[in-house]
Formats: sequence, structure tokens, C-alpha cells
Amino acid sequence: MFLTKIDLNPSRRLARKYLGSPQVMHAVVMKAAGEDTGDGVGRVLWRVDPGASTSLYLLTPSKPDCTQIISDAGVHDSQARSLDYSPFLNQLDSGQLWAFRLAANPSRSVAQGPGKRGKRYGHVTVEQQRQWLISRTLEYGFELVRVEGKDDEAAQSVVIVRRERPVFNRQRPDAEVRDRVTINRTVYEGVLQVTDPNKLRHALVAGIGRSKAYGCGLMTLARVRRG
Repeated sequence: MFLTKIDLNPSRRLARKYLGSPQVMHAVVMKAAGEDTGDGVGRVLWRVDPGASTSLYLLTPSKPDCTQIISDAGVHDSQARSLDYSPFLNQLDSGQLWAFRLAANPSRSVAQGPGKRGKRYGHVTVEQQRQWLISRTLEYGFELVRVEGKDDEAAQSVVIVRRERPVFNRQRPDAEVRDRVTINRTVYEGVLQVTDPNKLRHALVAGIGRSKAYGCGLMTLARVRRG
């Protein structure tokens, strides 16, 4: 697996096009990832981090060719920075503390009756979105670190730093009519402690939650900064 960072320039026309549609960005990312899906471990994930600078992160089974993305939408004279993700994944161990950022699409399935597939609805309030992640941490091999001196659940070290609701048309290969897709893309930040390294490794390379093709599911870790 390779983790790649590309600095984008939102003032460029094609950058605005890519950033304005998860469907378009998905196509661009998949072209960069190529047809080689590696050894079957992990999948293609991506996330855009806006701010003082806008960064595109890609997680791919093999090293991507980001030439077109940089040419069309990158910062002048920028380069894609790709790192082999395996050494980092291999060093994960129980008890470690990591700061994390996750873009996800928190949702729930509502039963539609016997023999019918459940219908999915997005969580829309901040607290619903927080609880969605809190209730799944052990499944993904970590627990959230509580703020010192606090015992209530709300004091766990996770905050929602950005909420977006992109709406776009999706063309299915087997359908003549385009689907209207809405995503409740939610960006979480906080501090986690590793409880099961194998589960966490799987979550990092397979993604968390739904809508992975459209900029959700990618969690990145960083060293905890000591104050």
C-alpha cells in the first residue's frame, strides 16, 4: 500500500471541477491508481483536506501515477509525495496513542419489511454523527482517549471539524437513468489508543463506513503532540 499527498490549487479551473464533484474526483483518482490492484490487500481510498492549503490524500495498493492530477490541478512546481505504507502499518501495536483524522459517511440501515433490503439514511446531527463513530471503535481496533478529569461520554477525545453534504449525479453502468446521490461527509479528529493492531490495520487499508469511492473512509494517523 502507498499513501500519497498532492497539493491542489483550487483557483485552477480543473481543480475546481475535481473538487466540486465526488464522481469526477473518483474517476481521476482511479485513473491515477491504475489497473494494478496489488496483492488484494486494501483498496483505493481518497480524502480532500481543505484549509490554508488544499491537499488530496490517496491510499492505493500500488504507487499511483499522479501526473495528470498535478498537471491539471496541482500547485505550481508541486510533486506527489508517495510513501510505502507497509512499514508504518507494521509498527502499530497495542497501547499506542495516535492523533487521527477520518472522513466518513455516518449512516444507518432501516428495515423495509421481510425479504426487502434495508434503506440507508445518513445521520444528520452532530451528536448522531459522533455516536456513530464512538459505537464502532472496538470493531476497528481502537478506543477513544478521554479528556483527563472527565468521565462522561461526551468528553472522549473526538470532535467533528467539518460537515459537508455533497449532492451529485451517479451513472450506473447497468442503468440508463442517473442516480441522485447525497453524502453526509463528516470529518472527525481526535486521539485514539490501539486495542487490536490487526483490526486497526484492516480499517486503515479497507476504509471505514460507506461511500469509500466518494472521498469517505480514509483515516490517517499522526504522532500525538505533547503540550
